[in-house]
Amino acid sequence: MSGQKIRIVKKNDEFSMEYQVGDIFEIDSTWYGGVNVTSRTGIPLSLDKEEYEPWEEEAAGEREVDRYSYELGVMDVFCEMTAAGAKKLAMSHPCDTRQERNSYLPEVKKLCEKYGVKYYPEDEAFITELFPAQANRGKYNFLFYYTDDVLEEYLRLKEEQRRLQETGGYTKQKSYETACAFGRLLSYSLEGIERLIQKAAEADRKE
Repeated sequence: MSGQKIRIVKKNDEFSMEYQVGDIFEIDSTWYGGVNVTSRTGIPLSLDKEEYEPWEEEAAGEREVDRYSYELGVMDVFCEMTAAGAKKLAMSHPCDTRQERNSYLPEVKKLCEKYGVKYYPEDEAFITELFPAQANRGKYNFLFYYTDDVLEEYLRLKEEQRRLQETGGYTKQKSYETACAFGRLLSYSLEGIERLIQKAAEADRKE
């Protein structure tokens, strides 16, 4: 065990200044109750087993999380929030292709069964002032909801927007009202909706 490293997780000798919680030491030798190390000032220390844990530099580095696992984690949270009533409607992050979106489908079904919520595969992103158009146009995602009336309201908003755009009635004011209605459906506060609209406008201006 000599040469291995440990990290201090508990300090039994509160008065010693030779080691602190979080310190890392290389093991000099062992004894029946723990290990012997040398402090930075050269003082020998005998540490009890409960005071430390094994430490490896590889394990201490930042762990990389693959995108698939990350996105499923996000959807898990959204499903839980929807089931708890914290959100009427939730959306997964947008995917570039339908195939990429559908690769999550088996796990999405499990999540929805787990939380008792429903999902809707969205093939035509709802573009409003609420989110940057350039980040959502042509993308694919999942919607999560608890009751069918929520999905019906979402689809109604999309249809009303389409109709107004075709007839020339989609004014700046109507565009703002649509974004606000979408935000309320996503259970955002009025302040949050205003911030998102402002951020989206700034992002689109940079494109």
